[in-house]
Order: sequence, then structure tokens, then C-alpha cells
Amino acid sequence: MSEKKIMVIDDEPAVHRLLQIILEVEGYRITGLGSNESTRDSVTAGKPDLIILDIMMPELNGFDVLRMLKSDEETRDIPVVVLTACNRRQEREKALRLGAASYLTKPFQPAELVKVIRSALNTTCANRSAG
Repeated sequence: MSEKKIMVIDDEPAVHRLLQIILEVEGYRITGLGSNESTRDSVTAGKPDLIILDIMMPELNGFDVLRMLKSDEETRDIPVVVLTACNRRQEREKALRLGAASYLTKPFQPAELVKVIRSALNTTCANRSAG
């Protein structure tokens, strides 16, 4: 099984580092995307297997990013796990309606994040095999 690549789209460097520590131990390769980069081009070029996306960022609105990713033929099948400090039901429902695979709030439990990522990747692999 090849190493899965996860792209983190979050404006907090500490979150990038924490996710890198947690997920590299689990065998994932982590790439980051700053809020001032071209999201679509970076995602397309980076070809991640999964994206971890924050909703609240200064230059990017995570909902707009999610909508863009899910409406683009090249990125729509990449599972997106929303990881955000926003804990309101409306935001959770909106993210899931826009196509997020899962929605977790900060602070988070590392074991729960790993479980959600594995589930999203397994679902994606199963869907690709069936299609």
C-alpha cells in the first residue's frame, strides 16, 4: 500500500505542525497550503488523497474552498475533512451538505481524527473500485 498524502489547508502554523506530528506517525505524508496560495492549482498539482480544511481563515473562506473543490471535476472526488474551531450546528450541516466527508472541531482528539481519516480514505478507495 502506498503512502497516502494529506493536504492541510489551515492558516495556523501550529495546527500544521501538530497534524504533521500526529499523522506522520500513522504513515501519512503531510503537505500544507497557506491561505494566500491558489487553492485549486495547488490541490490539482499536489494530488492529495485527502484534504483537512479549516473553515475560519483570514483570506479564504473554507466553505468557498469546499464548494470550489467539490464543483471541479479534477478535485471533486478528494475527501475533505473539516477541522475547525467553529462548533455551531449550522456550520457543520453546511459543510456536510457541500460535500465534506466529516466535520471535527478543535480542540480534537488525535485518535478520532485518525479514525475519521481512515474511514474517509477507505470509503474513497471502495468507491473508486466499484466505479
